[in-house]
Amino acid sequence: MATAGVEFTAKNPIDRKGIEPTQVKSIKLLTALDNGSKNDGTGKGVQPGMLYGNTYSFKVSAYTNGNPNDLKKIKWKYKYHSLSKDKWIEKTSSKTGDTYSLHLNEKDMCGRTIHVMAYINDFENEGYLKTWFHNRFRWFDRMMFEKELEQRTDNRHPEVINQKGTSLCGMAAIFYLFAKEQPEKYKKFSKDLFRTGEATSNSYTAKPSSDILNKKINTMGFPMNTGNMAIVDFVTLASTRNTKNPKYKGGNEEFNAINWPPFMVELCEKLLGYGSVKSKGVYNPVKPLLTSTSDMKNKIEDINKQFNDGYKLILMIDADLIQDQWDIKALDLHWVNLESVIKWDYVPGVFGSKRDEVMFKVYSWGSNTQYLSKPISWSHFVMNYNGYIKMK
Repeated sequence: MATAGVEFTAKNPIDRKGIEPTQVKSIKLLTALDNGSKNDGTGKGVQPGMLYGNTYSFKVSAYTNGNPNDLKKIKWKYKYHSLSKDKWIEKTSSKTGDTYSLHLNEKDMCGRTIHVMAYINDFENEGYLKTWFHNRFRWFDRMMFEKELEQRTDNRHPEVINQKGTSLCGMAAIFYLFAKEQPEKYKKFSKDLFRTGEATSNSYTAKPSSDILNKKINTMGFPMNTGNMAIVDFVTLASTRNTKNPKYKGGNEEFNAINWPPFMVELCEKLLGYGSVKSKGVYNPVKPLLTSTSDMKNKIEDINKQFNDGYKLILMIDADLIQDQWDIKALDLHWVNLESVIKWDYVPGVFGSKRDEVMFKVYSWGSNTQYLSKPISWSHFVMNYNGYIKMK
């Protein structure tokens, strides 16, 4: 559908003696618009708007005093308010005539209202048309996104970041640290991604494919096939994973969403900007059949030393480590952020142990208070722990 023209209303009337000069009274958009979010906080409303990469044609639809003798006298310009520069950007076209084409390839214009003007001698008061230019994530509600972002930064709840029904636990661990330790950088990165489809932090740039940018929403306004993942989490987590592996399409594809250790290290260095990043034993595809208390002691002492030395630690575990049930058959690799030292209360006995309780806190699955719900045994820990990435 095309947007109706805005008729000219003179603010500063021109001194007209004799025959009144003709002016552009109104213009219209010839190119059909595409729907996207209405950004009204409901997650469901839609509105028409322009899309990045498309070309839109405009035409003069009426004049104030008959058609001009020379159509080349009709000039065109457009303007928008730039969020990145915090000022109005105004550009005049070198093309003249009663038609005009505008190719939208400037990402800074996304998520803004574009003001198009056609005029002969008074651009402020002649033909004028305002049209909405969708955010790159056009189906997601901006008001919902900003509310979620505020909760993670201004309200200081980065632990609500949640990969929901996807295998993006590694991305969740990375962005939990990002939001917790660098909230302003995280906020800018998230906003830039949502609006322009591209964002850079430190030396890493996320630039998701159209599969991510055009993700549709469910009846609740959340990204489809993600288990109602929050919009801001999808925008950041899915975009970053897709940038590295375009085969990940932003849903519940398990294998393509896996966050392998080298990529995790890369993000710690380039996205989060940590100068010292090292990994240790982070991937063990086969669970050990036998282990010992001395092995457990060494692992705990090593982890606690890194934690007490000021390193941020992301652990690779089998998900059984922080769940109530422990199976020895399934391999459910999972990334979590260590939030405390590991306490091991152990008293050996003649037949087994008299006391054996391992307790610690981690961030995982949108919470840093739920895990562990109760102490586990040393064998439960050591047989489901693989290694860590440390950074500072």
